[in-house]
Amino acid sequence: MPEIACAGPDAQSLLAWVAAVKQGLTPSQGIVTLRLDQMRLEDLVLSLLDLDIEEAAQVDSLADSASPFERCPERFHETLQKAIWQSPLCKLFARTHDGEYHRSLCPAAYNERTGEHHAEEMARWRADFRAMPPEQQMMAATIVWMYRSGPDSIWLRRVPCTWKASEALHYMHDTGCLALWLQLIARYPGW
Repeated sequence: MPEIACAGPDAQSLLAWVAAVKQGLTPSQGIVTLRLDQMRLEDLVLSLLDLDIEEAAQVDSLADSASPFERCPERFHETLQKAIWQSPLCKLFARTHDGEYHRSLCPAAYNERTGEHHAEEMARWRADFRAMPPEQQMMAATIVWMYRSGPDSIWLRRVPCTWKASEALHYMHDTGCLALWLQLIARYPGW
């Protein structure tokens, strides 16, 4: 796989890891694996939120998507809806009254008009999150980090979300949701 000269080290590690796995290879021990072993999934996601268009296109190409790559609110919203329905994460996300496309969704247990969180609903949200299999938790946590455009201590407080990046990627690959996760990362236009 050709390297992108401007790609950051985290993006390069992800691209190399996914390319190796797609070829049926075990990602080689070295910088790629070491970097992903030493960081949490949260840190990987946050470092990938600012991919440039070329890096994003390369990440998307590794997802083998049937739809053409386009980094815009419409395409991200389609991918986000697909992730929420296929994973399924419907209990964790709700429609808002404002905003277009993905901006019309937010994590549940939150009143977007007042900015208030509902304690009872938040307890239910966290219980639902904890009851999910790890791949669903990883997808939901990724969406929350995207929604917050950074770390979160509201929804993801007191829930499991400290996976090593390498373990999370292996797990999502083994459970068949890595391609959808890659599309979310690649098509993210900002919230």
